Amino acid sequence: MNDNTTPAVPATDAVAPATTATESTAARGYFNKEQIEDIALAESVLTAAQANTAPLADRDINAAFLTRYSELAAETRRATAVTTEADESEDATQVLSASGRALYIALQGIQSAAKQKHCLLAIDGDPTTNFPTDGYLMNTRINQNRALLLQSAETLIARATADDLPGYKTPAALKAVSDLLTAYREDKSAQQQSNVIKELARINRDDLIDLLNNHRSVIQHAADAIWHWSNATTRPIRKTFALPLNRPLNL
Repeated sequence: MNDNTTPAVPATDAVAPATTATESTAARGYFNKEQIEDIALAESVLTAAQANTAPLADRDINAAFLTRYSELAAETRRATAVTTEADESEDATQVLSASGRALYIALQGIQSAAKQKHCLLAIDGDPTTNFPTDGYLMNTRINQNRALLLQSAETLIARATADDLPGYKTPAALKAVSDLLTAYREDKSAQQQSNVIKELARINRDDLIDLLNNHRSVIQHAADAIWHWSNATTRPIRKTFALPLNRPLNL
């Protein structure tokens, strides 16, 4: 039975089309190009799932599953960058807590508003009225670690306050994001490295990709059933889950 609840569509750039789990062809201990793409796809699907927890919970995608998936994605991403001791620091394996995810999603909203204003003011073709998005940390992975997320939040909130963005023109709208920043800064659990991450660190990188693809597939199949392809109104949410728009998922 399809869920008629209006889904939440995360404020992110368009995700890549659904792909099948790739078979590793690189030497063990290194990720090949296809595996890097798998990681990016898994992270996009995770973001969509975190924005639609209620309908997914009805199909056994609970908070514990999403936490495990998030930790797995973080460890896999970390493994792609392990070339020095610095890459193996606690910051490199930072897993966002609930407060961190809420802040991250809110910051993406600010970035989307900046893009909207940029496009809106570019319509008239007058370069003197253009709105640059410099300083809005576009194409930057601001949730890479706790310190970077805190710093990025301060930067984006300050820019939104100064630039009169769509959706952020009132003190209340800006305070809502600032409150999320405060909550994350004071969240003690966000400062602790997960024990699961330590467990995952012992898994071979090729095996990490298999685990990540399996978790992603579970969520995609659930979303495929909840937001059926035959209903045209589900296309926006299907896109965020990297699902085909006019046919069922076939993994």
